[in-house]
Amino acid sequence: MAVVFISVGAIIFCIAVAVACFRYARKAHNSIDEVLDRVLARDEELRLMPTGEDRISKLTHKASRVMDMYISESAQSVEEKVVIQGFISDMSHQMKTTLSGISMYAEILLEGNVPLEEQQEFLERIKSGTDSLQWMMESLMKMSRLEVGAIQLSPSCQNIKQTISDAIEGVLGSASKKNIGIEVAGFSDMPLHHDRRWTKEAIANVLENAVKYSHANGTIKISVEPLPLHTKIIITDNGIGIERNDWHLIFKRFYRGQNAKATEGAGLGLYLVTLIMEKQGGYVMVDSEIGKHTSFSLFLQNEKN
Repeated sequence: MAVVFISVGAIIFCIAVAVACFRYARKAHNSIDEVLDRVLARDEELRLMPTGEDRISKLTHKASRVMDMYISESAQSVEEKVVIQGFISDMSHQMKTTLSGISMYAEILLEGNVPLEEQQEFLERIKSGTDSLQWMMESLMKMSRLEVGAIQLSPSCQNIKQTISDAIEGVLGSASKKNIGIEVAGFSDMPLHHDRRWTKEAIANVLENAVKYSHANGTIKISVEPLPLHTKIIITDNGIGIERNDWHLIFKRFYRGQNAKATEGAGLGLYLVTLIMEKQGGYVMVDSEIGKHTSFSLFLQNEKN
């Protein structure tokens, strides 16, 4: 008889435990369902709910963090769309202006009766316009291919003097038009970890900017400073300068500094410089004073690193 009572008691206990587990599971399910509904609804009060040590509280805390991340990424996405829309608008305006100029000069030449001197001037303006359009298209292609990894850099230890010389050679034409001199301080050649082709492009982009934003008859100075881990290539101009608030923004794609609005540009050059330097273990920094100077420092790894 006692055995029967024990068996019945055990069964009742098991049933009670099962009912309690079912109720807890249902409560937990409902709580999880509520938390997920709040996440989907982006309920701001979810982040204000008190947290304890139970599993539901921990789940709520994690869900709140997920929602914060989602909201942050959404805001960043909206901001990037605004920047890209602004860039497209700016690029469209620049392209339309350039194409209109090319079309106008071509029509004048086709009409005939243009003095020889003016013909030469119009042809030079057409050439300048087509070069500008080509540069914008090539920069966009390079940017997109570098970003997705379609272009792979091949850095190796090579002497830097030749790379700097090749970069300078590429901008001598634009510098001479404004009678801007390029001075290189004497330094001992040294092997640095870099891809010669792409590092030349990065240095040339900085030099092109220096020429573009410098006054006529100015001077651009280049110096090389060895450091324990890296070597710094410093390019300094005496142009319009960059607002301090823009220092950390000018390396973003499509961004153009406040002082640069009046000068034609796409906001791609310095972004390409950043990509190129980062993909070979280097980096770039800026220092500037409005109306006096701008210095860009490109850091490349030393051979021993």
